[in-house]
Amino acid sequence: DLDDESEDYSGPPETGASGPSSGAVAEGMAMSVDIATGSALDRERLDVALAQLYPDVSRSRIQKWILDGCVSVDGAPSRASQHLRGGQHVSVQPPMAAPAQAWGAEPMALRIIHEDPDVIVVDKPAGRVVHPAAGHPAGTLINGLLARYPSLITLARAGIVHRLDRDTTGLLVVAMHAAAQRALVEQLQNRTVSRQYLALVWGRPSARTIDTTMGRDTRDRQRMSVQTPERGKRAITHITPLADGMLSGQPVRLLICRLETGRTHQIRVHLEHIHHPIVGDRTYCRHAPHASRLGAGHKAIDACIPGQALHAARLEFRSPSSGHVMRFAAAIPEAFEKLLRMAGIAPDTPWPADREGRAA
Repeated sequence: DLDDESEDYSGPPETGASGPSSGAVAEGMAMSVDIATGSALDRERLDVALAQLYPDVSRSRIQKWILDGCVSVDGAPSRASQHLRGGQHVSVQPPMAAPAQAWGAEPMALRIIHEDPDVIVVDKPAGRVVHPAAGHPAGTLINGLLARYPSLITLARAGIVHRLDRDTTGLLVVAMHAAAQRALVEQLQNRTVSRQYLALVWGRPSARTIDTTMGRDTRDRQRMSVQTPERGKRAITHITPLADGMLSGQPVRLLICRLETGRTHQIRVHLEHIHHPIVGDRTYCRHAPHASRLGAGHKAIDACIPGQALHAARLEFRSPSSGHVMRFAAAIPEAFEKLLRMAGIAPDTPWPADREGRAA
């Protein structure tokens, strides 16, 4: 379910609509837009247009909003199949997402890297969904955080400002109070939060910036994909090679991936887009070596790592209260480290900036 996965809770929509927006276009957030004549939304079906404006909400859920009277066009009730026209005004008042008060507290082992009166920095393990959603009502990171920090129940999304995919490991920052949450969201919107990931990929991609538009896949709504500019949001990832290896006879490369934006599945989609998918990724694997080319190594990889070899290794942001820069690093988890050794790559390979004696 895409609602379980990684997307920043920030950033306005990038569409052919004009008019005021309430910021992050996510479930529970209202929107009021004017359809510009000749824009991407002019003459588009209403449900299709809303799927572009709410890229992280399924088409079936959007259609339910329309049936439930949450969407009006020029102040009148709407139909999913009606086609929009330039000059029309669309108002959306979707149901609010489940409040933190509806989520239960569950004691669980948490790796807390840092905590102070403003923020918590967590090192998330593989297999842990960040927040409750359809299919994952319990056992999530938020359930564990609420058990350890009960005051988070008063905050929207229990203080979460960005997410990691279920099988992605590493660093996540959580706000301890509303002012800190606003400050962190603003930093994400201004792209001043530095998030650097380690990814082991098939092949040997060169250093580059991947700059595309991303949205839900038009053929499979459970996937994200690179889209035309009018059908999604801009997504930017910077990749830097770190080390090379061989895995089951196939070349692999360890990359540093720096996010400039934070779209759902962004790194995974971008690396698949340039034909260098992440090792172990079972969703974005169209250009991965076929199992027949890997031989017994295919099962060895699956046994080693539960999903994509992607780790949120470094995180940098400014303290919400002091404004001082805060930097954090998370060690590569054991399963990822084992996979690197299988590929002949030293897990402690120094980062380029570290070789120069500077923090990355």
